[in-house]
Amino acid sequence: MPLAVSDACRECFAAHRDDCSGFAKAVAALLGVPLAGDADEITQTLRGGGAWTKLADGVAAQAEAAAGKFVVGGLKGSEQRPQNAHGHVVVVVAGALAHGAYPPAWWGSLGGTPGQDETTNLAWTPADRDRVTYAAATIPAAA
Repeated sequence: MPLAVSDACRECFAAHRDDCSGFAKAVAALLGVPLAGDADEITQTLRGGGAWTKLADGVAAQAEAAAGKFVVGGLKGSEQRPQNAHGHVVVVVAGALAHGAYPPAWWGSLGGTPGQDETTNLAWTPADRDRVTYAAATIPAAA
C-alpha cells in the first residue's frame, strides 16, 4: 500500500519547515513522484501537463487529495500581490474545506509561518489565495 500523503508530510515537516519547495520535493520523493526546482519552477511544472493534471480550484484539489492523489498548489513570486522574489507551494491533503473553497495542506515557509494540516487560505494572503494553481499527480503503487 502506498504511503499516505499526510504521513509523508509528517515525516518531512521538521527537516523542511523553513523551505516550501524543499518540503514539497521531500514529500514527492517519499511518494515516488518526480518534482524539482524552486517554488516558481514547481508552479510552472504544475501548469505544464505531463504527469500533472491541472485542477480548477481548491475544491477540485481537495477531491483529488481525498481520492489518494498527490496534489500541490503553487503561485509564482511574480504573481503575488505584492510581488515577491520567491513563489510559494503547498502539499494538499485530504480533509475538510475552509469556507467551502480552501483545502487542507502542509507547507514550509522561507521567512514566514509554516503550516501543518492548515487550510490554504492561511498559506497565502486574501489577495492571492484564489489565484493559486493546483495540480494532481498519481502516486506510483510502489511508493
